[in-house]
Amino acid sequence: MSHLKSLHQKEGRVYVDRLMMSGSIFYVGGKTKFSDDSNLYTLECTPRSEAISLNVFNKPLPPGSKNCFVFTGYKITEEQVKQWLQGCAPKLPAKKDKYTKFSLSAQEKEMLKVEASREKLPEGWFYNGSHYVSMMEGKRMEHPLFDDIVLRFVEMKNKEIELFNQKIDAAKDSSLFGS
Repeated sequence: MSHLKSLHQKEGRVYVDRLMMSGSIFYVGGKTKFSDDSNLYTLECTPRSEAISLNVFNKPLPPGSKNCFVFTGYKITEEQVKQWLQGCAPKLPAKKDKYTKFSLSAQEKEMLKVEASREKLPEGWFYNGSHYVSMMEGKRMEHPLFDDIVLRFVEMKNKEIELFNQKIDAAKDSSLFGS
């Protein structure tokens, strides 16, 4: 029994020593609103155990009340709290690569073939039921304007990707604390 008692005291001391490391956050509690919700919530969090409690706060707040959090820990600095909060923010998605005609999926190619079949044929071309035929250029399986249609599609996709990547770049440049 005394062996267990001394082991518990020794192990307990190691645990306390680890807990008392400078910058340890033990508890976070407060009230806040989320940008996509009009409710006020109480939040309680124990970072070491990753326990989180989030409940709707039903009582009215005094006028002028703002979001408030209380951090409890050992030798916590403002910079450590900011880093911890920044780490809680959602991770940004990866930037998308530019599209090329080689990155088209089979489904996109089929969709573009259907779109091409609706396009008017250029001067000197006709469709014989299985091939596109031109007296000057011979016959081919794809619409003569298929490459142009693919190019327009790739350009449209790349504009969407550019806007997406710009939003990610803008979000990377901003932090929760405006620095």
